[in-house]
Amino acid sequence: MSLFKTYAGLSRDIYYLCLARTINSMGDFIFSLITLVLTLQMGMSVVSAGIFVSMAALISGPGVLLGGYLSDLMGKKTIIISGQVLSALIIISCSFYSGTITIGYLLIAVMFFISITRPAYNALIIQLCPEEKQRKSAFSLMYLGANLGIALGPLIAGFFIKDYVHIVFLSIGTVFLISTFMIWKKVHVGAGDPAAQTAGENRVNHTQQPQQQQELNSLPSPLFPMLLKNPLVVFFIVVSFLNYFIYMQYSFSLPLQMNQTFGEHGAAYYGSVMTINAISVILLTTLVLSATRSFTALNSIAAGALFYGIGFGVLYLLGDWPHFAIVVVSTVLWTIGEILVQTNINLYIASRVPDTHQGRFNGFLLFVGCLGYTLSPYLTGLFIRSLDMESVWIIILGISLFYALCMVLLWYMDKNAANKRGMQSSEFSKSV
Repeated sequence: MSLFKTYAGLSRDIYYLCLARTINSMGDFIFSLITLVLTLQMGMSVVSAGIFVSMAALISGPGVLLGGYLSDLMGKKTIIISGQVLSALIIISCSFYSGTITIGYLLIAVMFFISITRPAYNALIIQLCPEEKQRKSAFSLMYLGANLGIALGPLIAGFFIKDYVHIVFLSIGTVFLISTFMIWKKVHVGAGDPAAQTAGENRVNHTQQPQQQQELNSLPSPLFPMLLKNPLVVFFIVVSFLNYFIYMQYSFSLPLQMNQTFGEHGAAYYGSVMTINAISVILLTTLVLSATRSFTALNSIAAGALFYGIGFGVLYLLGDWPHFAIVVVSTVLWTIGEILVQTNINLYIASRVPDTHQGRFNGFLLFVGCLGYTLSPYLTGLFIRSLDMESVWIIILGISLFYALCMVLLWYMDKNAANKRGMQSSEFSKSV
C-alpha cells in the first residue's frame, strides 16, 4: 500500500477528474461495440462492419484537432462536459434504433464527440498540476483508472449485448452522464482557465476597447508562431507516430501470430494475452511509476520504447519454440513499455508549451496517434506479405530501438538548449 503514496498530494480536482474518467471508461469501448452490434444484432459481414470501424477511426482525427482548438478557445472543462453530454444523448438514442443500420452511424458520431474531449482531458490535467512530478502522478492515475474501467465495462456488457442491447446503450449513456455530472460539480478550474481569464479581461476592458479588439482577444493566440518557437516539441510530436505504430501491434499482428502459432486455439490464447495485459497494467503501473520517479519524461519514454522492442521482439522465438510461456513474458515486457510511454507522453509538451496552447498541441499529438493507429495495420500487413510473420517482430524491434534513440537524441538536444539558455542568461547578468 505504500506504493499508493505515489498518488498522494494531488489536488481534490485531480482525484475527481480521474474518478470520472474511470467511470466514463466503463462505457468507452465504442470500437468493439460497433463491431459486436453490427455483426451480432444485424448479421452484417465482418468486412462491412470493418468499414464502420474504419470510419469511426478516421473521424477521430479531425475530432481531436477540433477538440484541441475549442478547449483553448472555450476552456477544457466546457469541452469535456459538452462532448460527453452529446455522446451520452446519442448513445441513449441508439436504444430506440435497435436492429437498424442507423446505430452504426450514430456510434460513429459518438466516436467524434468522444475524440473532441481527449485533448481537453490532457490539457486540463496539465493545467491543474503546476509541477511535473504531480503531472506524472496524475497521468499515471488517469491511465490506471481508465484501464480499470475498460476492463470492467466490456465484461459487464458482454452478458447483455446479444439479447438486451438496448440496456447496454442506456447503461453506457447513464455512465457518461454520471461522470459528466461529477466533473461539472467537483472539478473546479477557477481562474487558471485561459478562456475564463480572457473572458474576464474582456469584461473589465469592455469600455476601453473597440468591439473588433474584443473579438480578437476572445480567440486563441496564433499557433504557427508557437510551433516555430518550439521545434523540439514539433519533432517530439512527429516522432511519436512511431509509438502509436508500435503499440498498434498488440491488436493487429499479435492475434495473427496467435492464430499462426496455436491454430484453432489462437483466439483463446489472444484473449489470455489481453487478460495478462490488463492484470499487468493494474499491478505494475504504480510500481513502475515509483521506480522511475526520478526519470525525465524523455528518459521514461526511451526506456518504454526499449521494453516495447524487447517485448515484441521475443515473439520471433515462436517460430522455433511455439510455447505460450514466451507470449506471457512478451506481454509483461511490452505492457511495462506501454505504462512507461503512455503515462509520460504528455509530460514533455506540458512543460514546454504555455497553457493557452495546451489543447491544440495535445490535439496534434492525438492526431498523430490516429495516423499511427490507421497506418500501422496496413503497413504491417505489407511486411507480413513480403516477409513472414516472425520477421515482422524483428522489424518492430528495430523501429522500437530507433524510437528510443530519437528520444535520447531529443533529450540531449533539449539539455544543450537549456544549458545554452542558462549561459546566455548568465552573460546577460554579468554585462548588466
